[in-house]
This record gives sequence, C-alpha cells and structure tokens, in this order.
Amino acid sequence: MENTPQIKQLAVGTTLCNGKYVIERVIGEGGFGITYFARHTLLNHAFVIKEFFVSGRCVRDTHHHTISLQDISPEMFAKYRQRFVDEAKTLINLDHPGVVKVVDIFEENNTSYIVMPFVEGETLQHVVDTRGKLPYDVAVNYMAQLSEAIAYIHGKHILHRDIKPDNLMITPENKVVLIDFGSAREFVNDEVQRHTAILTQGYAPPEQYASTSRKGNYTDIYAIGAVFYFAITGQKPIDSASRSIEQLVEPIKIVPNLPIEANRTIMKAMQLKPEDRHQTIQEFMIDLVGKEAASGKVAGTPTKKPTAKSKSKTLPIILGAVGLAVVAGIVVLVLALVGKDKNVAEVKPEPLVEEVVQPQFMLSSGEEYTYNGETDSFGKPNGLGTAVFDDREYNGYFKNGNMDGYGELTFTSGPKEGRVYKAAFVNNRIVDTCTVVSGKNVFVGLLNGNMDYDNGTLVNEETNETYIITNGNFELKTR
Repeated sequence: MENTPQIKQLAVGTTLCNGKYVIERVIGEGGFGITYFARHTLLNHAFVIKEFFVSGRCVRDTHHHTISLQDISPEMFAKYRQRFVDEAKTLINLDHPGVVKVVDIFEENNTSYIVMPFVEGETLQHVVDTRGKLPYDVAVNYMAQLSEAIAYIHGKHILHRDIKPDNLMITPENKVVLIDFGSAREFVNDEVQRHTAILTQGYAPPEQYASTSRKGNYTDIYAIGAVFYFAITGQKPIDSASRSIEQLVEPIKIVPNLPIEANRTIMKAMQLKPEDRHQTIQEFMIDLVGKEAASGKVAGTPTKKPTAKSKSKTLPIILGAVGLAVVAGIVVLVLALVGKDKNVAEVKPEPLVEEVVQPQFMLSSGEEYTYNGETDSFGKPNGLGTAVFDDREYNGYFKNGNMDGYGELTFTSGPKEGRVYKAAFVNNRIVDTCTVVSGKNVFVGLLNGNMDYDNGTLVNEETNETYIITNGNFELKTR
C-alpha cells in the first residue's frame, strides 16, 4: 500500500466548528499545540485558535484533518488533552484588558481547540530585538501594566508560569496584553503542588524546574523581574539553574544611569530563594517607587511605541512629568486595582510547610536517588527533573528512570566536591565533549571513565593560565 504523506498543520482554508472558523495561516508551534490565525466566517472577525497537538506524538495525513497517535498511549494523550480543556475552562472566566480572553472551546478531529481574539501588535521580544533596550520610563510603563494584569490573575488563584517577552503583545495603542496562557495553573499560594515542569530558561525561577515544589505569587514575580531586566538592558538574564555557578550581572552595571530603586527591585524579584523575593505584586511595585511616591496622581494613557530614534532619549510615552512622579501615577492605578482584590493585596505568605519526602528511584546501575520532576504513566522519572544522590545532584533530562539528555551534574561531597559537569548524558554516562566548572577552573573537552579530564583545554579564570590536556597529561600553554 502506498504511504500517505504526513503533515502537522491544518491546511490554509480548512474550516472548523461546523464552518464557523476558517484557517488563514499558521502562527506558531509548541510542544503541546499548533496556533493558527483564523477568521469567523460570518462576523469576519480575526481570532487565534490553538489546537492540542503533541509534537512528535501526533500525525495526520494530507487527506484527513483528524490526528492519530504515535509513541504515546491513548490514556496519556487523553490525560493531557483533558488538562488542556480544563485550563481553557478556567481562563474563559477571566475578564481583564491586559489578559487575552478565551471565547470558545470545541472538539474536532480527535482533539480539542480553544479560541481567543487576535491581538494586533508586536511582542516585547520583537520590539527590543529590532529597536534595542527600552527607555526607563517606557519599560516601567510596560511593567506596571503587566503587574496589574498578573495581580488580577493571582486574585483568581492562577499562576501564569511562562511570563516572557514573547508572550507580551504591545498593541498599536501601546497597551500590554498577555497573549499565551498555555502553562497557567490554578494554585494555593506557597503550598507544595504537582505541576508539570514547563518553563522558559532565563525567565523561570528554580522552583519551576521541579514538578512538585512550592509555588506562589513569587514564582511569577521572578519572571516579571526577568522581563524588566530584559527590557531595560536588552539582554536576556542567565538561567536560574546556572546561577549557583555563574553570577547574574546587575542591570545597573549594564545601564549605569538606571535608578537605584529599579536595580534593587529587579534583583530582589529575581532572588533564587522564594522567601527572599517580593511576595505580592503590590510589594513589587511599592519597592520600585516607594510608598511616598505611590501617593501621586494617576498619569495619562501612553499613546506611542518606542521607535528606533528613541533609544537614547525618553519618548512622550507617558503623559505628564518625566521620572518617578510619572511612574508614581501609574503605580497608584496599579495599587488601586490590586487593592480591590483582597486575595492579592492582603494575603500574606503562610509559613513554609515541611519538605515532602520524595520517593526513592534506582538507576540501571542499582544506585538509588530521590527525584522531583516529570514522570511517565508508571511514575518513573521521564523528562525534565532533579535527582539527589548521596554525593551529587543532577538537574536535567531523564528517560526510563536514567539520566538521558542534556543536564548538569554537581558533586556535593567526595573528591570531586564542587565540580559541575554540563553535558549530554546517555544511560547515566557523559557521551561527548562537556564543560566542567571547578572553582576558578573551566575545562572543555572529553573525560575518561572516572570522569576526570582526559583530552581538552583547562583555563584558570583567576590566573589566566591555559592548559592543554592530552591523554590526562597537562601542558601549560599560556600565562
């Protein structure tokens, strides 16, 4: 029988929901879905439709719209599909100008779809990529709008979990709209819960790397601080998982004229320990401008987006006086709106609960470890997670209970204590060139069977000495 070609996306012109919507183009793809630009056939209104489609696990041919499964059980697919629908049902009740609204949910082609209005504009990522870092007043304006939207969803006991420049649309009216809630979850503040570890490096705090961990308002606040960092520096912050071995450069060292208050607020929001961050959006905004400044008048509505010429000077984006007096007005609006929801403005974080005792797992070699992270349908580590052994800790990918994929292995005791191995693993072993950080020494190359340096280059960042290593023998090349 002749093989039928397989495709992912629905073809342009495909109609959905009994002819209600027609697909005009593909906007993007992710691990769990495909996003389309579509139009309502009767109203002629533009919409975004997200189709539940697990990348690498779903297929469809050119003659049919229905999807079929590969390398995923029907039970597992049904589980995640139901979660996709349940989240949409939660979001359909949200009504806020800074949050894209879910307006329709339907099932077709053996999968599910959610429908949202199309938001015209550019993502914050695109704005900064094409025009450079934002003037301070512009960045604060955007962060104030974002913070007010996040305070609203926190008041509904929802965590966004994926706040990043690509998910923030800047409209022609200079409004900020959160456009993607694919990772959103309902939560109880500061309690241990099981959430799938979905994250974006650079914007996700450490607790998001484990599916079972304490999460709360402070989880999204880390991301807001990281987005603020990106907006005013033009640089993506380093991944939180790497900050134990690499220090985050303070934004004021990149932008010397940045107000001290902004630098302090960003660095506090991005603290690695949740208890060291702001616990509410209100705390975040008050820290940025101070209680006294927050008593000013409300500023006018911004009307222009930054242009290429605005990189070195402030635009008339915020009406009224320039500086904290203007920012204070924005914050008054934010604090007033936040204050309306007692769940956000008044709830204080509960005392930290006791750590959950994690179950024991075993490598194929017989070595035991405790684990936090994604699992397969049988509960075995599979996907992104963290394993703790007697003498080391591994943060990375697993397959069938073994370290398999990219990860970071840190020795916590023994002769290799302090060494961090960044490498690709296959069945618990490093299989290719890797990077090893040990104090001021950085090694790049191949290891021997004992995980010692075999062939490569070692640099001491303190003395600037460089060694060439051949078959385990060191030769000093530069000083």
